[in-house]
Amino acid sequence: MSVETSNRVWKYSQKGGTPLLLLLAMADWSDDWGYCYPSIEQMAIKCRQTERNILNLIVDLEQAGEMRRVARGKGGRGKFSGSVYQVVVGMSREEISASEQVSPKALDTFARINTGEMSLPTPRKPNTQTDEKISGEKFSSEKQSPDFSPVVPCALKELINVSDSSTPPAETSKKNIESEEQAETLYRLVRPSHITLPNSEQRAVALKVLGEYLKRFDSPQAAATALKPYAAEADARGIRQTNLCWLSEWAAVGQIPKPRRKMTRYPKSENVQEDHADYEALRKRMETELTPHMNSDKRDSL
Repeated sequence: MSVETSNRVWKYSQKGGTPLLLLLAMADWSDDWGYCYPSIEQMAIKCRQTERNILNLIVDLEQAGEMRRVARGKGGRGKFSGSVYQVVVGMSREEISASEQVSPKALDTFARINTGEMSLPTPRKPNTQTDEKISGEKFSSEKQSPDFSPVVPCALKELINVSDSSTPPAETSKKNIESEEQAETLYRLVRPSHITLPNSEQRAVALKVLGEYLKRFDSPQAAATALKPYAAEADARGIRQTNLCWLSEWAAVGQIPKPRRKMTRYPKSENVQEDHADYEALRKRMETELTPHMNSDKRDSL
């Protein structure tokens, strides 16, 4: 765990909800320069998310310039079998470039890239802020500056989109807030005890409903006030809080359904007496009726 990387995430990240949770989880695995190589499965377990959602969160953090993929492994299990990441939030381009020369994890990764054990990741999205063309071609040593490691030009051109974030402007903060984060924020206003929206089959629909309520009302607080009766009714009926039916179904149509009728067990009437056989009286009666016949058989035998 790197306290340095965790402090940068807390201080400079513009994310919230599950993206921030993933950044903090990666900081737990990283060194002081932000390099780490957890598997998608490990990240999914630690963040209580599906692997598909983790992949989407990684793309989101890459596009926001708060994390980058440095290298891609060949799959399988073991060290460096998957991707190598770097948490770059709060770092300038110069600091990122310098980290590639001093971090043991970075140096090991670049050495494996040179030997073919690992490869450069496929660019997610072209960098629209520069005029440089981005491609998956390998850079020859003639095109590279001797002042940098072989991966630096690729790292700066293909993998990052980072400005000096030591003093992030307010405009950047507003642009980085996406619809899913706003929906997560609204959900936490309705369910203050929850860190994030439960991950279930109803999640996708629930996110859309939250987004519609944000559009419908002037503020998230007003939208939360409109949603709270649905959540309160679900709690009153004993529905598990991980069940989002109150959001994906009730709030979606704006109506709380009537509770289902429970089967009523009618008590037995006190006047109805159960017929219990008196086995003792029946035994005595049988003995009385059979005794004369038994004595007669004994006399005949004599």
